[in-house]
Amino acid sequence: MSKATKVIGYVACVLIVGLIIAVYALFHGYFDRGHFEIKQFQWSSTNQVAMLAERWDNQGLGGLDYYVLIGNHLFTSAELRHAYHSNAVVFAAESTCLTLRWDGSNRLTITCNGSTVDSGHINAQRQQIGNIAISYENIALK
Repeated sequence: MSKATKVIGYVACVLIVGLIIAVYALFHGYFDRGHFEIKQFQWSSTNQVAMLAERWDNQGLGGLDYYVLIGNHLFTSAELRHAYHSNAVVFAAESTCLTLRWDGSNRLTITCNGSTVDSGHINAQRQQIGNIAISYENIALK
């Protein structure tokens, strides 16, 4: 095998690995330049914390999104970003009316106070995550 063939092979391998890393980063929030902030959190009696987080950016097509996560600690901004781009999101909507409350150790209720959220504004909605049941008040089921 000639030296030129080996060099071309190495370059191709490096480019493929770089492409794989870039695709992974794209779908895990590494290129998301939005702002992530916890707006409300509620601890359960079993030391689980439900977090209502806000994602916003200054881009014209960006937008305001509120989403709910459950964890065993309060997430940092980087953790919020990565969770937003994963299947950890319990609920996500374009609505500012959301509040959280625990109704027992394994039941979380997500409520829209003062108005309702219709299914057209819901981006993600789960009924259960692990052993925690999720219920909704004044929120349409998608």
